[in-house]
Amino acid sequence: MTLRFERERRSVPRRPVKGHAMGVFSDGHAATKLMRVELVDASWTGIGVICSEPLEIGMTASLTPEDAMWPRQTGVVVRCDPCEDGYHVGLLSRQRRAVA
Repeated sequence: MTLRFERERRSVPRRPVKGHAMGVFSDGHAATKLMRVELVDASWTGIGVICSEPLEIGMTASLTPEDAMWPRQTGVVVRCDPCEDGYHVGLLSRQRRAVA
């Protein structure tokens, strides 16, 4: 299954993933948010998550998946769209090789 969006940013296919992670999101100043996120999809360049609060474009992110088999990921928020479960957030991976 390949997930697509109207405003697609990734040039490589997304793959659905399941699981949760603890996310730390920072705007580079004093504002930092800590929240559990649901992992939704991944590609070689980014990760899609669902979170309960909106995030600002450009915030840095650090995700520590609950599954010990997946490595910690870092990235930048590049999209945040409201959805029925909260907010669908797109993270551009700093490693350029996201969990897939």
